[in-house]
Amino acid sequence: MEAIEKAAIRAFENRTLAHLQEYFPGHCKLLGEEQMRRVIQFGWDKARHYELTAECCVRTYIEFMCLLGGRFDTNPLMPWAAEILNDRSSGDQIARGDRLYDRAHEYIRHLVPDYRDARGEPITARFVADLQQLRTAPDTPIPTSALPVFAGQLKARLKKVFPAKFDYVGEDNVTSLVANGIGDAARYDITGERGLTLFITLAFVLGPGFVDDPLMPWASTTLNDKRINTQKRRVDKLYIKAIGVLRRWWETPHEAGV
Repeated sequence: MEAIEKAAIRAFENRTLAHLQEYFPGHCKLLGEEQMRRVIQFGWDKARHYELTAECCVRTYIEFMCLLGGRFDTNPLMPWAAEILNDRSSGDQIARGDRLYDRAHEYIRHLVPDYRDARGEPITARFVADLQQLRTAPDTPIPTSALPVFAGQLKARLKKVFPAKFDYVGEDNVTSLVANGIGDAARYDITGERGLTLFITLAFVLGPGFVDDPLMPWASTTLNDKRINTQKRRVDKLYIKAIGVLRRWWETPHEAGV
């Protein structure tokens, strides 16, 4: 029986991989088959945790990981995701999956103005240009007394670069994200303006779970690399990895549904 179950899981994995290669070719090219299989396995486990067991529901969950981030279910900027996933009141997983689908695409529709102009043309090159400005920002630790000012300036920056998303998720949620991001970054000895701005911007764009998201293995590898013994070197590497990956993802915004 165990062998039959493993064969069934592998067959599902193969079907899902083929589906992702068709609809998310950029992700598949960037990560490679082995890592995409890890993504599928991660999504399988997550979906089962929420009692989503029908193949269509599991596959939809994995698609939303590709659209919204591998840990979208715990992203505080998307509280509706956890609410829907944890609502077992109807007992109908298909209906719950449909609710998640509708809500996720409503969210994506509100983000479109950040990614495309009125003619529908991509405008994502400006994101990379904004991140490139961080190259000259200082790595000196920000004093605790100065963190409120820094947080306010960073919120203003996020609102300027991502106005549609900022307004849709709400300033209160962004305020919490920034405050939590400062604490999360400190765990990796990132305490300077350059590193904090990069770390929190990534959390805003990719979700706070980017640090251990199977869709972004470069983040965990960089942040947990014990051979990197200075903040400057860690931020340098995180910056290089992030720019390279995000540039390619932002060149294909249709894979993010926008």
